[in-house]
Amino acid sequence: MPRRLTAADVLEVTGYSRDELHALLRVLAPYNAERSSPRVAREFFPKDLVVLSVTQILENRYGVRRTAVAEIGELLQDALNGPKAANRDARLWITVRPPHVGYVDGPSYAGEGMIVALGPIFEKVDRYLSFEPQLSLQFGPSIVARKYR
Repeated sequence: MPRRLTAADVLEVTGYSRDELHALLRVLAPYNAERSSPRVAREFFPKDLVVLSVTQILENRYGVRRTAVAEIGELLQDALNGPKAANRDARLWITVRPPHVGYVDGPSYAGEGMIVALGPIFEKVDRYLSFEPQLSLQFGPSIVARKYR
């Protein structure tokens, strides 16, 4: 059974701080949808680690404002949806005005915009998700003696 991914996992992979992540999730679709039970921890999926890694790059490397990132949230989800052939050279071609996100897996792209290489993001997410749980020590049952005074 795969392990549930939580906000702590997103923070570890993306580099966001807790406050930055919560502020982003309040404005980025589909994460900003009303939740029926506010006290239940949010569960994330591996694709979310990729999407939120891209938003972190847009905000911190390219200086894109959070409101502009929020406008392309659904486009970003759509571009990364569906089965795709494994390609470490894949990139996202992103423009903010007009909002556009395109998945590029060929040798070229057309037009102006920001290019985000997905290979390093895929590598980081894959490395994080393929972690090996700590091995349990094989201590058998033992007798614990009480010391009486």
